[in-house]
Amino acid sequence: MGYRLVLSECRLNRQSKNVQLNGNVSRVVFILEGTAIIREGSNTQSILNQNSAIYSKKSLEIAFDGIKSVILIWELLNGSYVHIDHLSETYSEVTKKLESEIDLDSEGVYLIRCDRVDFPLGGIAYTHTHKGPGIRYLVSGSLDVTVNGETSHILPNQAWFETGPQHVYASSSATVPTSFVRVMILPISIKGLKSIEYVLEEDDDKPKLQQYTMFIDSDLDIK
Repeated sequence: MGYRLVLSECRLNRQSKNVQLNGNVSRVVFILEGTAIIREGSNTQSILNQNSAIYSKKSLEIAFDGIKSVILIWELLNGSYVHIDHLSETYSEVTKKLESEIDLDSEGVYLIRCDRVDFPLGGIAYTHTHKGPGIRYLVSGSLDVTVNGETSHILPNQAWFETGPQHVYASSSATVPTSFVRVMILPISIKGLKSIEYVLEEDDDKPKLQQYTMFIDSDLDIK
């Protein structure tokens, strides 16, 4: 069944109005910079600080919390969800970064994962695949990502999509620490486990110096 994974970037300041997000949509909200007040449903309110995330299917309200904030919002939309107006049509603070179609089995059992990957200077992610699709957003540094022989030079605040089965090779900046945050849709069988698989036997014993920080690894209800 056809689904869409959408990444939006929200920049809040003192003049911003609160961002209202409808319920019954699986979404991850990640605080890239600053802090934000998150109201979930009708009762729950929390303050999220930089480098933290929340996963919810309830209606959400995102409010400014005193300093400039940059917030990333991933939404998983199914084919029956009529997404007439993207958030950017309503809120000047919101920009759609990327939207990608993904194919999920409506009877399948999945999880939604949000994590951050930090590379050392000149780090390499050797040719690999993942267990499922996802959208990445570069936080700092730069990354050369090669897919099927074509290389893209990714810079901060840019997003890109990986299908999962694609063979991907990536190398990071030699002068600036590089990191990205991502949301992937993965089979529930790898909950708590790495999704990466290296393609070439010759790379198995090479040092893997990336560091991973897990924020969300939650069961995903797509029915």
